[in-house]
Amino acid sequence: MQSKKEEFIIELELYDAEKGHLRSFKLYEEYSQKNIAETIRMRRENFDKADLKAKRELATEVEGEVESFRIWLEETKGLQPSTAHYYSISLKSLLFGLPVGVQVASLFNIMLNTQTG
Repeated sequence: MQSKKEEFIIELELYDAEKGHLRSFKLYEEYSQKNIAETIRMRRENFDKADLKAKRELATEVEGEVESFRIWLEETKGLQPSTAHYYSISLKSLLFGLPVGVQVASLFNIMLNTQTG
């Protein structure tokens, strides 16, 4: 079994190959004016507590938010439609509050703190 440090290093190496995700996280935080890790943690709690009807409503809400984020990226940040689509879609599963999303968001916070610290 790997230690937490080894797991973190492996995840960090994977993220070095995917710096686009970091940019989309930063842009989402700018768009929403909220910490992405906290947003995802809160959504996961809501998703875990929800019944089937509420989960569908949460899914519809996320779809709308992803679309609004894409439009914001194009209009405010001047991104090409394909790039804005990539950035918005790449956050979709995280915004659903799926378990892996919380881990990725925590990794994101660690990396941001390392870069700015």
